[in-house]
Amino acid sequence: MRNKMLIFCILHIAFCNSTLAQQESFPADRPFKVTRLTGPIVFDGVPDEEAWQSVPALPLTMHMPVSGNDPTQHSVVKIAYDDDYFYVSGVIYYSDKSKLRAIGKQRNYDLLYTSGFSFILDTFHDRENAVFFGTNPNGLRSDATIKNDCEDEDTDFNASWNTFWDVETVITGHSWSAEFRIPFSSLRFQSVGGKTSMGITIMRWSPGLPELATFQNISPKLSNSYFRPSQSATIEFEGLLSTRPLYITPYLIGGVGQLNELNVAGSAYHMSSTPKYDAGLDLKYGITNNMTLDVTFNTDFAQVEADDQMINLTRYSLFFPEKRVFFLEKTDAFDFSFLEGSNLFYSRRIGIHGNQSVRIYGGARMTGRIENWDIGVMSMQTESFMDNPGENFGALRLKRNVLNPYSYVGGIATSRLGIDGTYNVAYGLDGHFRVTGDEYFTFRMAQTIEDDVDNKPLEPDPTRMLIRWQRRSRVGLGYDFTYAYSGAQYNPGIGFERKKNYHGPSGTISYTWWPGENSFLRMHSLSLEGFNYRNTLSGLNETVNTSVSWEYQLKSMYGGRIKADIFVEELADNLILGNNQAEVPPGRYSFVYFSPMFYTSWARNLSAIFASVAGNFYDGWRFSFYVEPSLKIGTDFDLGVTYYLDHVDFPGRETGFTNHILGFKGLMTLTTRTSLSNFIQYNTAIDRVIANVRFRYNPREGNDFYVVYDEGMNTNIHRSSPALPYSSGRTILVKYTYTFLL
Repeated sequence: MRNKMLIFCILHIAFCNSTLAQQESFPADRPFKVTRLTGPIVFDGVPDEEAWQSVPALPLTMHMPVSGNDPTQHSVVKIAYDDDYFYVSGVIYYSDKSKLRAIGKQRNYDLLYTSGFSFILDTFHDRENAVFFGTNPNGLRSDATIKNDCEDEDTDFNASWNTFWDVETVITGHSWSAEFRIPFSSLRFQSVGGKTSMGITIMRWSPGLPELATFQNISPKLSNSYFRPSQSATIEFEGLLSTRPLYITPYLIGGVGQLNELNVAGSAYHMSSTPKYDAGLDLKYGITNNMTLDVTFNTDFAQVEADDQMINLTRYSLFFPEKRVFFLEKTDAFDFSFLEGSNLFYSRRIGIHGNQSVRIYGGARMTGRIENWDIGVMSMQTESFMDNPGENFGALRLKRNVLNPYSYVGGIATSRLGIDGTYNVAYGLDGHFRVTGDEYFTFRMAQTIEDDVDNKPLEPDPTRMLIRWQRRSRVGLGYDFTYAYSGAQYNPGIGFERKKNYHGPSGTISYTWWPGENSFLRMHSLSLEGFNYRNTLSGLNETVNTSVSWEYQLKSMYGGRIKADIFVEELADNLILGNNQAEVPPGRYSFVYFSPMFYTSWARNLSAIFASVAGNFYDGWRFSFYVEPSLKIGTDFDLGVTYYLDHVDFPGRETGFTNHILGFKGLMTLTTRTSLSNFIQYNTAIDRVIANVRFRYNPREGNDFYVVYDEGMNTNIHRSSPALPYSSGRTILVKYTYTFLL
């Protein structure tokens, strides 16, 4: 083994010297033609075969801490393909080996904490949507989907998506190397005249330095610019053919559920046990190289992790992200966003009622592209549950590129049909245009129709509208102006509305400085934001907000923000806060609060985020505090704590409350194929502890074995009579899936 590593180092010293001239000749102003491999390679994480020698290396440019500089560390990065696979290889050198951080082995581990090599691939070259693949020196696999040009990393970057691919890595003395192998059968793309164009951004992340280098040179004008398909380099394949395999993935599940329920007399609780067993099936078929059909029967999501506990101190609905794998596939195909989580299509409406799961009998989804048209079609059927009838959920989404590669027009239609005759139908039109340079214009309008509401297509009541003009720039001046309208009868049956029945403008003006090499600051930005929302029925000026903030990031990757908010709110009805713990009576209120935030560098084994809110709050005051420390122990153990404190007091009315939410996350990954994780949350607002423990064995993509344990525990058992049991119930499940490739 030692001899192989010595030979490997000698080969790569020569290999690196031979590629320097090739790096300088990269055609920045035209598509880069990907090299077709002329010979076999051994997929072992060491790109030293003769076939790799003729592949030109791609030049990397420093993105942070100083954008545009040459990287301080050398890398040899190459891309190639054959009939079946797209390959990406990298040899990542370190002049100081102590700066290499090989931390984490879990599937989809957060690559911020570890030395990483990754890339995004815009397979349809639409400059809006992409897939992400990444690894670290330990050979972990991380993949995700990107939509909406990653405008909002919290909602547009989804790491719960998985597909079929492989990676191998090797650590040597002062370097590590990686080989990615992505089957073209796992990618959807479109060929025209025998040529296929895609977009690619390749990233080398070195948190120990800290430094991010990218291909191609990406301007820091946009936040998350390295995750934005619009900033990717264009690459071109010739004679690319995609196979159309059929993936069949059955699952089996078994276990037991226990529930503490009151006896008939109502005098005590009794624990009952119910065996749980089930089976189902998923199928995936590539109809063409750019259209995919997914079919599911008796869909199950037993392995999905629990949602984070939250306490609502606002007038708006809380948004919970989708975590179920089936609905994460091609989420961009149905996206019709009105910002801040509001969307005409929100897949958590399917198979979830309140906080209870509803059986999904099955359904089908077809997504892809035909010439300039992006197409998404879906239909799902659920069983009846409690007061909800059995329902069919349908969606059709179309988008077409117009004017330039960054612009499109489109439409959407959704339906929610109950077997009892109830129905909810929505339809909408939208357009997104790059007007010039960094200037973008977006228009989006939708209407809904329901069984118990008169159809008024020419009136504003059932209408939702968004008009937006942006200057997308994080260099110098940037701005974002929006007008939103939500009618009183607008009710998307498969959608999410953060705030209902309102209209008004909102805007942000910012100026960002990049001090350069001689400053300890990487960047800092001053922003002025505001919105003014009125009730569409009463005309009441419900919320006026003005805020000013200063955001900064050091070259050491420490950073933070200081923000001050001024609110004027008018309440027509009582505002319920927390878990029905206090209310604010109708009236007009003015208040100011401050919200500083600070985070430490991810390059350290112990890192943390601190945030707080303090100041006036309606006719009282509020103090909220959040801290999230994270500790890495070696390569195999992660410990994390989340703590929320909300203290709200209304002295004049002698009411208020204090809530604590304490969460503990633990992760053990002895190999890249196995993981044991737990997520335990204690919420004083509901006097409960919620525990979720998962063991996963994933020998290859499509083959999974899970053991899942869930339990809810009461902490204040005497809050009702008779006294509550300590355990409200528990579930232990075993799930196994295996994918057959035909």
